Amino acid sequence: MTKVSYLIQWTINDGEVENFKSMASGFVSSVQEGEPGTLGYQWYIGEDGKHCLLEETFESSEALLTHLGNVGPSLPGILAIAPITRLEVRGNASAEAREALAGLGASHFAQFAGFDR
Repeated sequence: MTKVSYLIQWTINDGEVENFKSMASGFVSSVQEGEPGTLGYQWYIGEDGKHCLLEETFESSEALLTHLGNVGPSLPGILAIAPITRLEVRGNASAEAREALAGLGASHFAQFAGFDR
């Protein structure tokens, strides 16, 4: 299996930061309880309260697809208040995973060097 991760940048609509944070917390609970293949799931809010970064790491493309299947039905709600302004996929995602992320405007970066400790 090959780890795959991505970084999403959201731009939060004016007046929606608390609603956004509440929705994000719901995602965290759901993912933590039901997705053992999701190795990392971190949300960061910008000092301006208008931008958020979400880092997700999966043990494999299959785990990424499981995650998308679980959160997919809830995405329209959060996208309505915070559109995705950047999505960078890191690692060697499968063709199926790439296709699943294509509608979100993903850019792909294949690993060519480096290590984890």
